[in-house]
Amino acid sequence: MFNNTLIKAYCGAEVYIKGSLKQFFKKEDGVTAVEYAIVVAGVAAVVLIIFGSKGPVWDMLNSTFTTLKTSVTGMIGGGTPTP
Repeated sequence: MFNNTLIKAYCGAEVYIKGSLKQFFKKEDGVTAVEYAIVVAGVAAVVLIIFGSKGPVWDMLNSTFTTLKTSVTGMIGGGTPTP
């Protein structure tokens, strides 16, 4: 009888944990912003590889990412970023 109770408790806990983990990994709240940031960084890296680190493309990307960094730092309350 005691063995039966332990087995039931173990199985119940296992089902609960599996269900909780499935729900946790299915949640997609806030993931899209991170995914977009990764994609943008990847595209920027490819563009830099193709066009090199000098010229108008480099200047434009550098300006864009500096502005983005300043905006994000200001939003999270980090003050003025140091270059």
